[in-house]
Amino acid sequence: MNLKTWVLEIKKLIVIGKSDPVITMITDNLESNEIFPKIEIYNNLKLPISHPIENENFLIEFTENFRDSDYFFLGVNKSENKFSVFNLFNLDKTKFIKIIHNSAQISKTSTLGFGCLINSSVSVAGHATIGDFVSINRNSSIGHHTIINNFVTINPGVNIAGFVEIGEKTTVGMGSNIIDNVKIGKNVIIGAGSLVTKDIPDNVVAYGNPCKIVRKNEK
Repeated sequence: MNLKTWVLEIKKLIVIGKSDPVITMITDNLESNEIFPKIEIYNNLKLPISHPIENENFLIEFTENFRDSDYFFLGVNKSENKFSVFNLFNLDKTKFIKIIHNSAQISKTSTLGFGCLINSSVSVAGHATIGDFVSINRNSSIGHHTIINNFVTINPGVNIAGFVEIGEKTTVGMGSNIIDNVKIGKNVIIGAGSLVTKDIPDNVVAYGNPCKIVRKNEK
């Protein structure tokens, strides 16, 4: 089946965690596929809603009582928070669905893990491997034979060349470019607008053109 369409027909989507931008991306992606399930948001972080979430095509409800049923998605923005929330509930990853915008171009030879959010105008080239709970934001491109591991967040306008590997829980900032054959470690933050030309080790914050390590990432 085409990866731009749903594998499962669902009537209700339970979103675990609350992030206004993520909820907006979820509804945009669903709408692009003309799929309009009821959405229940379990606000486990108990945070106030910064901006009202309104969409006349969806019934959106907030609940304090998590129910382990139907289909799930992690509505959490940062990579480390997605990882923490998933482990908090000891959840089964196979119950999490992929939410893919209809305009995304994904090679049939590439693979996507559970709980991925692939937004508008994203391109994923051949033989790429996208792990579980990866978010790839709008207008980003992923090169051939690239590996993006679990819980990675790719922000808007990122270009990743071929044969790149990005480690678990890493975040790549908006508008960054990563050249071919580069390996980026686990739990790394790449600052916006960076040009990554060489390997980056685990647990650091790095940015610039060319990208350089500026400090440890203690999170």
